[in-house]
Amino acid sequence: MFSLYKQPPEVIKKCLDHPGLRCYVHQHYNYSLYEAFKLYIFPGPLGFLIRLVAMLIIYSFHFLLQKLIFLNYQDWDHPAPHWRRQASQITMRYCCRVCMWCGGFYWIKRIDHSKVRPKSKNWEFLPRFDYLEDKYPLVGNHCTFMDVLTICMCTGAPSFMGHSGVKKEYTARFIMQAFRCLVVYRNKQEAPEGYSVSKALIDRVEQAFDPKDENNAPYAPLVFPEGTTSNGQYITRFHKGVFVPGKSIRPFTIKYTGKHFSNHYDTISVMRLIYGMLTQFWNPFEMHIYDLYIPDEDEKQNPDLYAANVGKFIAQKLGLEYVDDAGYSYGKLAYDILIDNKVSADQIDSEVAKLDLIQEKERKEIMAKKGELNENNQKINTLI
Repeated sequence: MFSLYKQPPEVIKKCLDHPGLRCYVHQHYNYSLYEAFKLYIFPGPLGFLIRLVAMLIIYSFHFLLQKLIFLNYQDWDHPAPHWRRQASQITMRYCCRVCMWCGGFYWIKRIDHSKVRPKSKNWEFLPRFDYLEDKYPLVGNHCTFMDVLTICMCTGAPSFMGHSGVKKEYTARFIMQAFRCLVVYRNKQEAPEGYSVSKALIDRVEQAFDPKDENNAPYAPLVFPEGTTSNGQYITRFHKGVFVPGKSIRPFTIKYTGKHFSNHYDTISVMRLIYGMLTQFWNPFEMHIYDLYIPDEDEKQNPDLYAANVGKFIAQKLGLEYVDDAGYSYGKLAYDILIDNKVSADQIDSEVAKLDLIQEKERKEIMAKKGELNENNQKINTLI
């Protein structure tokens, strides 16, 4: 057996024993001789290089097509004309499919449950999923930085959320501009004055449900409420951003089902993940799209409850555990421990205790808000 981590077994065990950190320990951090053969001999470096070059060629071709579709278009603050949006979505979908096929994603399992329904009148009023016209936010679990490409090849191009660092690359910056993507700034000092991604997301959802845009809905926003990626064995806490407006959402689940290598971006370097993915003989993937999740009155008034219930719904569909005590901070700490070696074995307990204290404080604040909301509802009911 070979290990992905240089840390001693007792350090890895500490991470696995903690309910927050274990969500970010790579599934196959110990890999077999068979996996080592694929990594270093066949397909190995040559297979990796061939696949990478093929994907870059398709990506460049797709970029040129998008530039052609949006030729002479300058009004980026508003949704593009309907024909441009449909052309860009169709182009994005099929170019992503070819690109991912070059990367080893030969067989894709995609099931649209909104079109495969049990015979019941209760379902008939719910709109079926249409990737060219759907306005409902796409909400689901987050596995890796490749999720946008794999989702686009199944559903067309939504308006996804991208990290601010991606904007430094010209082609990615244009794609984000064309699809009116929302930018996430991890460092608040980099964000424009007064900018809030949560507010921008809420405005985008409200715009999609605005009656004046009913026949010209913008791209449906693609949202990963976890805010980070985990190891695929748990669903971590869903944040309330997209749920604040209290509108219906379109839930989905994605799953990378490889047996020997995990495509999940957790405590693993970017280059090691890309290299491991492109040296697999094939990369299985499946996506399920579900009927609308329509919030009840309690969920509309309490976004935290709405977020938690959708997170548990996603976890149930994937057969995984929903972990409310995990998030970006725990993922970063796990990365610092196992990959960057910024936290020594003696410091692990104290660093984890600090995070646990912050998490407990946040939980109490949420419970206090929930109690205050219930109290106000009781007063209103009494008055009525």
